Amino acid sequence: MQVVFGLPWFLLLLPPALGLVWLWYRRRQPPVRQAAGLWLWQKAIRKGRARRRFDLRLFMLLLATLLAGLALTAPRVLLDRPGELVLVLDASASMAATDVAPSRLERAKALARERLAASPRAVLVVAGSQVQTFGPAPGRSLLNQLASLQPTATGTDLPAAIARGRAWLPNAPVLTITDQAPPPQTDGYLNVAGHGSNVGITAIGPGFVALANAGPGVWRGEVLVDGQRYALEVPANGYASLEVPSSAPSARIIGSDALVLDNEASFSRRLVRVEVSGRSPALERLLALLGTSRGSPGEVVFEIGTPRRSPSRFTVFFAEQARGQAPVFDVERTLPYLRGVELVGYSLRVPPRPEAPGWQPLASSETGLALAWYHPNGLYLPPIESLQDLPAFPVLLYNLIAPRGELRRGLLNPNETLLPRPRPDRPLPPALTAHLAPWLALLAALVLAAEFYLFQYRQLRGQLQAPVAQHP
Repeated sequence: MQVVFGLPWFLLLLPPALGLVWLWYRRRQPPVRQAAGLWLWQKAIRKGRARRRFDLRLFMLLLATLLAGLALTAPRVLLDRPGELVLVLDASASMAATDVAPSRLERAKALARERLAASPRAVLVVAGSQVQTFGPAPGRSLLNQLASLQPTATGTDLPAAIARGRAWLPNAPVLTITDQAPPPQTDGYLNVAGHGSNVGITAIGPGFVALANAGPGVWRGEVLVDGQRYALEVPANGYASLEVPSSAPSARIIGSDALVLDNEASFSRRLVRVEVSGRSPALERLLALLGTSRGSPGEVVFEIGTPRRSPSRFTVFFAEQARGQAPVFDVERTLPYLRGVELVGYSLRVPPRPEAPGWQPLASSETGLALAWYHPNGLYLPPIESLQDLPAFPVLLYNLIAPRGELRRGLLNPNETLLPRPRPDRPLPPALTAHLAPWLALLAALVLAAEFYLFQYRQLRGQLQAPVAQHP
């Protein structure tokens, strides 16, 4: 239970108001009463003061003033009653940071355990590389699944996890426990982030290693690459790279920090399996230079002909024949495999239009004629004889093949290495809110009515009845 004041500054007015009531009461004009002798009256006053130390009327006036003043502050009583709950727990790699003892995830588990144990029906949603859902079930029965969680995900999608939880318990409030910023879709939010320092490897490739520093100051340390030590400085909340002679480096940061999952990384290559239908010496030479192997099923398929279906694997089609040619005027530049591929200005043969749906123009002429096509899972290009002598052709094949053969091990996620920092909590709204202002005002009115009846109404009635008794 929690008491909240809507207008808490009204509390500052209570002491002056009570003081004014007490001062007014003590300085009011006393009523004139006739007495046979002054000394008898003074003796009666002394006996009354000695006998009556508690002034009921003053107490009632002060109590009514206090109740009315508290009513003006708009107090509310917030009651938390156990009910249905959707609990979303972040299991990303940054939750393994130890800047919150014993770790961010263990702190989140403790908060989740307390709330699940009190819930009669709950759903536990773990937001990791994949969203895992447990329940609906009594909250206590989900504690075993909670205890076995480990932070291994390279990233997390909290909005998707929240949507999954709402689908299982549509009317239950959603509480998210994470070290990231609060998702707008959640009803409640608890932050478990800390202020610890961390340095991690965020990128690695042929001849380089990149690091990020989440600490407030410059990091000066050493990186062990293939058994050789390299000194490096990384600016606060920034990045630095290290050039190394190895084409397949393996790196490790020497020392310890808040997060150990990003302290090691490695890079290597493997052969990419391809399928080739038809015979093209130029294509086969390029594929051999790029480190591919022939086999089925292939990761990339090369075919001669016009697309007559939506490919299930990434397939590169080369037109068997074409009619006419035109210079390239515009290219779809949002595709990653076109990086460094310069086609504008070169003349290309015009392939037949694809027969399958879902294909979009990749390169077009000034008149809008499509010279190449792309699909979410493929490419359709002019005949290979018209492409093999262009400088862009080997670059395009490299972009298609090389990324598939690269193997990177390690966290390699800057968002996780640059540890999320603390943000204010946003607890779940209370299950029940009771407004006390009307009841306090009513009680103040009842106290004033009782004071009027006891000390004013009866006296006025006695004064009115006295003349009637004297003149029957």
